[in-house]
Amino acid sequence: MGEIEQAVRIAVPATYVVATALIALELLVLWAFGALPKTRTVASSLGSGALTFGFMGLAQALVHAHLLDAVYAHRLLDPPLSGWLWLGAFVLYDFSFWLGHLAGHRVRLLWCLHAVHHTTPEMTFTAAIRGSALDFVYLPWFFLWIPLFGVPPAMLLVVESVSRTWGVLSHVSPRLVGKLGPLEGLLVTPSAHRVHHGTELPYLDRNYGEVLALWDRLFGTYAVETSPPRFGLVSPLPDERLSTIQLSPWRALAHDLRRAPDWRARLRYLFDAPGWSHDGADQRVATQRLSGARPRA
Repeated sequence: MGEIEQAVRIAVPATYVVATALIALELLVLWAFGALPKTRTVASSLGSGALTFGFMGLAQALVHAHLLDAVYAHRLLDPPLSGWLWLGAFVLYDFSFWLGHLAGHRVRLLWCLHAVHHTTPEMTFTAAIRGSALDFVYLPWFFLWIPLFGVPPAMLLVVESVSRTWGVLSHVSPRLVGKLGPLEGLLVTPSAHRVHHGTELPYLDRNYGEVLALWDRLFGTYAVETSPPRFGLVSPLPDERLSTIQLSPWRALAHDLRRAPDWRARLRYLFDAPGWSHDGADQRVATQRLSGARPRA
């Protein structure tokens, strides 16, 4: 296992170095094209990224790494180290990401965390790192079961680092990359991920994958980019301040919890999909898609 642990020491820092280099390079190219995003948008994304990955790294060191080790100690399988194990680790990771990402859109309490990532009105590499300061309490738990199948935690961290790099690449500006021909429908290309960030009804709650389009195609959540999306939330935020994008989803949830008539309604506000209301029209995406109406963020 020494080689894998050495790979972790290389892969994890390299992910941050590569992401930083990509952001700088893209901003430089967009500047040359006269298409730089607004300074406030970039600053809010960078500030959110610092909060997200700062707290995520701390939680990883203090909690999640130890939990992964504990689960691995009780693994159900003990396969030999091989290329097949690496492939299996990647498939399990990619499915877990898809599942956690789906939950982030379908459970309002988790949406309050994930919604921060969708607040950006422009698609660039800086959007890739815009996340909630509390992301560490959400997504990592979806990967905790993987070591049960004999995937060493160090291997899982390497797979995560490589997959996250692809996730950053999928946020490239549409001014720079269009569609990728035969890769569309196979991988989560920039076009596929633009759909995920779109606010148009056909695009909402679609294309949850990080690397493979397989899971979205299997479970009916895949959509093709047919026209340029409008990025952001369905109901845009009033400004791009860091405090606004981090706290707005929680303020909206607190408002609904205060006006809920009973505990049953409060539980539905917490765990039903965003858009459920006890005293108004059902504005969940699935419901609105059936009726053809436009949902609320």
